[in-house]
Amino acid sequence: MNRRLPMIAGIAFAVLYAAALLAVPTLPGIDKPGSDVVAYVNEHSSAMRVQVLLMAFGSLALVAVLAYARDRLTGPPAYAFTIGSAIVLVEVNTAMWFVGGLSLHPDQLGSATARTVTDIAIMWGPVLTVADIMVAVPILLAANAGQFPRWLGIIAAIFAVEQLIETITIIGPPGSFISPGGPMNHYLGGPLFIAFFVALGVALSLPEESGPAESTAPKADARETDPPLEAE
Repeated sequence: MNRRLPMIAGIAFAVLYAAALLAVPTLPGIDKPGSDVVAYVNEHSSAMRVQVLLMAFGSLALVAVLAYARDRLTGPPAYAFTIGSAIVLVEVNTAMWFVGGLSLHPDQLGSATARTVTDIAIMWGPVLTVADIMVAVPILLAANAGQFPRWLGIIAAIFAVEQLIETITIIGPPGSFISPGGPMNHYLGGPLFIAFFVALGVALSLPEESGPAESTAPKADARETDPPLEAE
């Protein structure tokens, strides 16, 4: 394989996802009325569709990183990583369905419908934390086993712990730092999400560290190597 491909895919993923997140302001929080959502969609409908497109291309790049990482893993962690990777991609793209759908007919959007659909889209960040843990922990275990660089294991540990803490956003109160889709999801979890997969892509592009090769030659039997006894 082209050793640089995972790194290129990781960087492409980071650029596309970061551009998507910066393309439009964050959706109105759960403490805002539906009329604010309608005004937001009317103002940013075109940019929202661009955001969905960037996320779609970013997901393709992310698949490449996940596939190469899965190929490096073995045993139960490999199965957990596969399940977590699938959930990450499904959740991200499902959220984009709702975001893109909101932008299609902004002039016909009602307040109640807008608020309900936005609430569904906002919850993808809090629930995504569980899938992120499924992906990060197998990488941490593999790094401890020497299959990845130690520095990647440290990044995976930080990401897993942060995502475990971030699950509190599932029940966070409206208008707070830990509210669903709030600052913790966007400004803490989001950058760590991107950084982890970039680091994973870079680590996959590095040469694999291998221990000293063990000799496969059969050991000579002691009886064959002992010198013959001289007759007295």
